[in-house]
Parts: sequence; structure tokens; C-alpha cells
Amino acid sequence: MTGPTHRQYSVTFVCIAAMILYSKRIFTTSFAVNQPNYYLAVLMMLPIAKIGARFPDVDHDWEYVKDKTVVNKVINMLIHATGGKHRSWQTHSIDITAWLTIAAFTLPDTLIYNMVMSSVNGKLVYLIAVAFMSGWVSHIFSDMLNGVGVRIFFWNGRRAAFVPKKFLGIHFNTGEQWEAFNFSVIRKINILLGLLTISYPYVEPEVKQALQHVVNAILNLWR
Repeated sequence: MTGPTHRQYSVTFVCIAAMILYSKRIFTTSFAVNQPNYYLAVLMMLPIAKIGARFPDVDHDWEYVKDKTVVNKVINMLIHATGGKHRSWQTHSIDITAWLTIAAFTLPDTLIYNMVMSSVNGKLVYLIAVAFMSGWVSHIFSDMLNGVGVRIFFWNGRRAAFVPKKFLGIHFNTGEQWEAFNFSVIRKINILLGLLTISYPYVEPEVKQALQHVVNAILNLWR
């Protein structure tokens, strides 16, 4: 997928992540307590998620990397020095992405519990780490909507994708009509998801109940 499509998917995933963190009571709607405000947190998470969504493509040849920072240059050199190329195992593997995402959601709690950092600083780490990984996960997800797919495990070249490379004359490739369709759909979804994110603190019980009904319906299909 191209940059604009990746950015749209990063918005989708970071909105979901922000609502999850609110449910964990990492954020609050109050401005008067010693805790990050939910709405300010969402505004801060959005640009961080977009950075995270661009990060996996640091494995491109350097001339095609858009964020030409010193850190990205070092990472790019390490990736290529270890035999990586675009859609490398280093940044496009499902297992690595999954482990880092788990760490983003659990490490801040560990740091707070062990008093390595204060509760406030730990919640700021939540904000940064979860937002960045939301963008990264969105990149992997959207690349799986491309027929090439991404690695399942970093040590194995086997790939997974949600779509074939070609079906009924449709090419599921970057820059094709399939991507234009994806972009159009996810942009519309983001409008609705944005409204839900804004109203989530006030409709949280109803949303959780609706999700539980969906999960139960899916489980019943397997019984």
C-alpha cells in the first residue's frame, strides 16, 4: 500500500487503541486529576501513529525512505547489512509486530508496578508506545490486503495475505484499483470511527455490550 492508504489505516487502529486505553483507565475525561486527559491523548496519539505506520518502510533503499532521520538511517543500514530489503523480516513480520505490541500494552504497567517510573510517566509511555505500535500494526494489516503479503515468522520466508495476487481479473497490488477502493472505504470508516472515539467515554457500556453480542454470535456459529 502507498503512504496515503497507510495513514488512513493508522487512524483506524490508533482510534481503537485509544478507546482500549480509556477502558483500561489509563486516560480520563477530567482535566483536574493527575492523569492524561483522553481527548488530549487522542490528539497526541494520531501523529505518533502515522510515524509508526511509516516506520516499517524504513527497509526501502535509503533514497526511497521518506523520513530521513539519523535514527532511521542507522536502522536502514542495519536492515540492509543483515540481508534485508523491502518487506524485510525485521519490519514486516507478524510475530515481531505481535510481540512488540504486547510489550507496548504491558511494559508500562510493569515499570509502574516496580516503581521504575511514576504513574504519570508510565501513562505517557503507554501513550507513545501504543500509538507507535498501532501505526506499525496498521501497516502490517494493510500490507496483508496486498497479494504479496507479509512474513508470518521472521525466520521463515512463508507469507500471509488476506487476498490473492490476482482473482477474476483483479490485481491486488499497490497502486491498483484495489488500493483506491481500500482507501475510499477506510476513509469512510474513519469518519464513523472518529465520531465513536469522540463519544466513547459516554457510550462505553453500550459499545462493550454490542461487542459482546457480536462475539457471542460468532461463537454460536462454531458450536
